[in-house]
Amino acid sequence: MNIYEKIQLVKQGLLESNLKKSGENKFAGFKYYELADITPKLIELCNKHKLHTSISFTRDLAILTITNIEKIEEQVVYTSPMEELELKGCNKIQALGGTETYQRRYLYMAAFDIIENDMFDAQSGKEETPELKKTTTTKKVLTNREELIRYCKDNNLDVVEIGKKYNLTKTSTDEDYKIALTTLMLEN
Repeated sequence: MNIYEKIQLVKQGLLESNLKKSGENKFAGFKYYELADITPKLIELCNKHKLHTSISFTRDLAILTITNIEKIEEQVVYTSPMEELELKGCNKIQALGGTETYQRRYLYMAAFDIIENDMFDAQSGKEETPELKKTTTTKKVLTNREELIRYCKDNNLDVVEIGKKYNLTKTSTDEDYKIALTTLMLEN
């Protein structure tokens, strides 16, 4: 079997394993996969299908290399740009560790098609139907901009300064606000 067939079998095995999400963002109300949810089953399936994964980092890139153990010249490489993670109360090496952990998770998710529902995207662009209105009468669905403003107020942060920090303007999209909010929540 070539490397692409083997990767497909691992993807299928992960899909059939019904991975459970143990991470929870209580503020935004969604669950997500942590690295510990993915890695054990991934290692098991890679061993079964004779694949080796290796992750490395440069200043600019996180790199996942998948190698066919039976034909080591067969490799597939996935990359992701490195971004600095700024966390309050952490030193630089702890922030680097956090960045590398996130990168490993995202690289595995990209390479093996591990899917998470995006709660923000699921709500954007949808008009409220009568059925949705019935279920949301007690809780209004906020835009990412509104969520960011609420988060700033709840955490005594200057909304204007946060807007400047994340280059948010009148023309910023809901996705821009989502990215800023997610990053801000990780920092706090």
